Amino acid sequence: MTFEHLEEKEAVEVASLIEKNGFAFYSLLADKTEDKKIKTVFKKLAKDEKRHLKIFEKKYFPEAGFGEEITEEELAIEDYVARTADPKIFTEEIDVERLVHVIDSMKKAVILAIHTERYASEYFEGMAQKASTKEGARMYRGLAHEERGHAQELEAILKSMRQQ
Repeated sequence: MTFEHLEEKEAVEVASLIEKNGFAFYSLLADKTEDKKIKTVFKKLAKDEKRHLKIFEKKYFPEAGFGEEITEEELAIEDYVARTADPKIFTEEIDVERLVHVIDSMKKAVILAIHTERYASEYFEGMAQKASTKEGARMYRGLAHEERGHAQELEAILKSMRQQ
C-alpha cells in the first residue's frame, strides 16, 4: 500500500498515537489500582493497544516514512486538564504518566478511558470508510470493533464502581 494522499499518512500517525497513548495509559492505571478485577482489565487493554500499535508499525510505518517510533512533542499537562481530559488528547503526543498522576480518582480514569475508546472506535470506522484497499478497510473495522469491546468492558467496571 502506497500512501496516495497526505491524509492517509496523517491518519496512520493519529491512529498510532491513539494506540501508543492507550497502551501507556492502561499500563499506568493497572499499576495504580489496587482492585484486582480492574487491574486485570487494564492489563488486558494495555496488551490489546500494544498489539494494535505493532500492526501499524509493521504494516504502515515504513511506507509512511516514520521511524520505529513517532517523534515526541512536548505539551503542557495544564492544557489537558483545561480541556477536561478530552479523549482526543490521545491523538497527540502526551505525557501519559503526568496525565494519570493528575487524575484524582479511578472512576475519573475509567470515564476518560470509556470516552477515549469510543472516540478511537469512531476514528477507526472513519478510516475504514476512507481506506484505499479492502484489506485496510477490514483491518480498521476490526480495530473499531475491538475498541467498542474495550468501551463495553470499561462500562461494566464503571457500573460496578457505582454499585459499591
